[in-house]
Amino acid sequence: MGSKKFLSVFILVLTFTVAAFAAETDVSGKADETGATAGGQSQEIQPSEDDIQWVWGEVAGLDIPGNTLTLKYLDYETDQEKDITLSVDEKTSFENIKNLADIKNKDTLSIDYISGPEGKNIARNIGLENPDSYEGSSEDPA
Repeated sequence: MGSKKFLSVFILVLTFTVAAFAAETDVSGKADETGATAGGQSQEIQPSEDDIQWVWGEVAGLDIPGNTLTLKYLDYETDQEKDITLSVDEKTSFENIKNLADIKNKDTLSIDYISGPEGKNIARNIGLENPDSYEGSSEDPA
């Protein structure tokens, strides 16, 4: 009876091992996180619009012809000021401005962005923070 129990446990372990191995192996041809398919071919992975990040800071540099801007922001995890360079493309939307040319150095921006191929940050929404709208927000009692 001991050998039957051992054989049953062995078959059970073997079944789970094969199932686990099959779950890790993608034979559908879809790319994994590194961009390689099950056949070993590499594909370029497009950034997902679901992976949107947010940054708020002051414009430290503009490259209008290159469609990029550099933003100085506070990294809350390290409590240090850092710079981030963001690209603007045809999918970028704007709030309180019409386009990249309306932005000036020292403007305060709120930007939703994604990290694209090779670590390139691509702005999806750029909002100009207008301090004048905050000052006049309360009504004058006079």
